[in-house]
Amino acid sequence: MADDKQLKLLEEVLNRLDTLIKITAINAFQGKSIVEVVGILSDLGFQNKDIAMILGTTPPYVANVRHALKKQRAKQAKKDEKIEGKE
Repeated sequence: MADDKQLKLLEEVLNRLDTLIKITAINAFQGKSIVEVVGILSDLGFQNKDIAMILGTTPPYVANVRHALKKQRAKQAKKDEKIEGKE
């Protein structure tokens, strides 16, 4: 079983990984809105808590954004379906 020293080291490594993820996200998503970033990360399979950690916000906020995106995408898909049916 891991002792306290190993657990502290592991925690430090995880904190540094979290920092690297945030820095990478900032660089990758520069110029994009939070809504766009949430959509991209969601499409990549990230969960609300992970997206919130990356963006420095809360999981409930991310959940609300994802819900709005889902509704928006469904509305767009329905609109696209109507357009395809007319062609």
